[in-house]
Amino acid sequence: MRYKYVFFTFCLLFTIFSCTSLPEGLATKSEIYNADNVDFYYDLNYEADGERKFDRQIWDEAYKILDEAQDFFLMDIFVFNDFLGKGVREKLQPIDIATEFSQKILEKRKKDPNVEIYLILDESNTFYGAFDNPTHKKLEEAGVKIGYVDLAKLRDPMPLYSKPWRLFIRPFGNPKNVGKRKNPVYEGTDKVTIRSILRALNAKADHRKLIMNESTAMLTSANPHAEGSKHSNVAFKFSSPIIKEIYNAEKPVAKITKPDGSLKQSLPDKDFSHIPFSENNSLKLQYFTEGQTAINITREIENSTSNDKIIIAQFFLSDRGIINSIRKAAKRGVEFQIILNNSTAGLPNKAAAGELMKYARKHNYKINVRFYNKGEEMYHVKMLSILRKDYMITYAGSTNFTRRNLRNYNLENEIKIISTYDQKISKDILNYYDTLWNNKNGIFTLPYDKHKNEKVLNDLLFRFIEINGFGIF
Repeated sequence: MRYKYVFFTFCLLFTIFSCTSLPEGLATKSEIYNADNVDFYYDLNYEADGERKFDRQIWDEAYKILDEAQDFFLMDIFVFNDFLGKGVREKLQPIDIATEFSQKILEKRKKDPNVEIYLILDESNTFYGAFDNPTHKKLEEAGVKIGYVDLAKLRDPMPLYSKPWRLFIRPFGNPKNVGKRKNPVYEGTDKVTIRSILRALNAKADHRKLIMNESTAMLTSANPHAEGSKHSNVAFKFSSPIIKEIYNAEKPVAKITKPDGSLKQSLPDKDFSHIPFSENNSLKLQYFTEGQTAINITREIENSTSNDKIIIAQFFLSDRGIINSIRKAAKRGVEFQIILNNSTAGLPNKAAAGELMKYARKHNYKINVRFYNKGEEMYHVKMLSILRKDYMITYAGSTNFTRRNLRNYNLENEIKIISTYDQKISKDILNYYDTLWNNKNGIFTLPYDKHKNEKVLNDLLFRFIEINGFGIF
């Protein structure tokens, strides 16, 4: 009889945590706005002439947004630190990008003290409340307002772990600056506590990647983080009245930052009326956060026809809804070109790619996958483009195609760009894809067969993790 009670309790807890809503104001969708221009930037790590090369563009553009700010500067970003894992410095020769960015912020505060600077950050930057981040403390001392998102307010992705954590661990608190244990992830940080490690295991994130001032916004896949400083990433910068909606979408995030932060859980109202509306109907923008991205991308794939081509460039591909939508679209005759990060362990990308490629081979569908030739770094891009007869649609931002990123567990943000083929942004995006797919002036991608893993065990492990929420995807 007691087994029935155990089973009933498990089912009840699973239902409770599966149905938990996001805090009010999240998972938003903006109106559609015309735009005069969207600038495309990328960091690329690739092989050419027998050596690794790195082309850097993104952070220089971010610094321009900071420098040009006249009223405020806002950055909502996942990782803003120079923590390094064991052996990373010797292996990657990373750029201390957070230190560099912090210095730029301090210079801006000195130069323009009336410009307010707001940073909304993930708890991982203090190892989930274990210690004060010394770099951030210097910024706060200079008048920068910083808030760390309280991740406990977000939905839990792992019912089997999350409920015990909430019942038996979280109530005891997570005292700061009293840790006695080495950081299990990063070298050279302050010591951590068991409770901060257990909090970290309840994995979710403020994964947004937004940089903006009163006139310009940039969405990117990059983090100002030494360990990821040489990853391949993309960014899109624009000026449009949509910026008002993007800023207002940050207010509910500010509300769920920790109360002891200098941000004080709020962002002030701002006036964006100085940004003119565009008459250019050939370029349009729309903004999504959290699960709205999944709803709209799924709808776009479902509405595609045999005349369309879809290009996906992704760090992680694992979401069952997206994978099923790809399968159905391929059945209708849609062509797919997919570039994936070459995940050494085989999860999730090789398992997902294996499923799609086996499906395509069996039915002679038009799905082709290439793995990024990443070296020691990562292909960290999150993009999808749909090429239709007269125009193309591109989604880009922070959102990996995973359950955590798409299904209202993490905080995410995404820009949708609708552009005719005569627009500069369309040409830039297509040239980027063409360069990578066809290895122009370098070795960017490798054929699927070079790194395929179609072992049954790999697929079973992928599906097990996918269902129960364990793992980082």
